[in-house]
Amino acid sequence: MQTHSNRIFLTLGCLLSLVAIGCSETPVGELAVDLSDTDSEVRYTAVKKLEDHGPAAYEAVAELGAALSDPNPKIRYRSAKTLSKMDRGASDVIEEVAAALKKADDKTRYYLVKTLANVEERAVIALDDLQNILQKDPDPRIRYYAAKTLGRIGKQARSAAPALKAAMKDRDEKTRNAAEDALTKVTAP
Repeated sequence: MQTHSNRIFLTLGCLLSLVAIGCSETPVGELAVDLSDTDSEVRYTAVKKLEDHGPAAYEAVAELGAALSDPNPKIRYRSAKTLSKMDRGASDVIEEVAAALKKADDKTRYYLVKTLANVEERAVIALDDLQNILQKDPDPRIRYYAAKTLGRIGKQARSAAPALKAAMKDRDEKTRNAAEDALTKVTAP
């Protein structure tokens, strides 16, 4: 009969074993390795499975960041979607997210901006792009997340105040409300 302390010891031993053999021995680690495969179908399957892990896919965050520049648009899209589910965990690949934003299609851009909203003040790296998106993007959901992100950046996004003021007249109510809230945050004393 196992005692409670024996079970804890065995569990701890199993965890230490996983650390010792490396992360590629975990399901997420194996999927992360698959993101570097030469076969785009293997990469797509891996990123789709990682998406199902949500924030638990953090172990593969570097590989997901690299996949934002994959030649296959489906892989770029799924990588952005997966990163958007990681909350602040995606801040480790903020440079890759910001770079991908510049050339992303509409569907991918939505998840990239959503990812930026999750990393809060670290999104300042994409400040100019976020202002441009807020002013010109045809998708109200993307404009909404751009405004929300600017607010989460806070005072470092003070230069976005004119764009936020203009967005308070946006045809989309959620965008207007997010812009008003963000303006309060970026202009706070």
